[in-house]
Amino acid sequence: GMRHLLWFLPLILLGLRCHECLASGNCFQPTSCKANARYCLTTWNSPPGQETLVIKSCAYTCPGFQESLAYSRASCCNTDLCNGTMSLSASWGLLALSVWCAFLGR
Repeated sequence: GMRHLLWFLPLILLGLRCHECLASGNCFQPTSCKANARYCLTTWNSPPGQETLVIKSCAYTCPGFQESLAYSRASCCNTDLCNGTMSLSASWGLLALSVWCAFLGR
């Protein structure tokens, strides 16, 4: 038991793991980041009339909201494999829906 834990320790100290992939949907590909990459980044690029492209990667810095382009949204987090979910697109969808419902309900 104990020797197993000690063997595991260097893996934890090695650094963050993020999904690094590019797809037109959700994708999962665990990768160990470089030592000083402290964030997992997910970027959604959705040009009008085209499929949304999802880019996941390790990141040294967290892009601020002002760095998000018109057709691009970015989300970062700093725990192991935390960019595995599609939480941002879901929250944007819910936001749009709630605004739409509020507008209809006037």
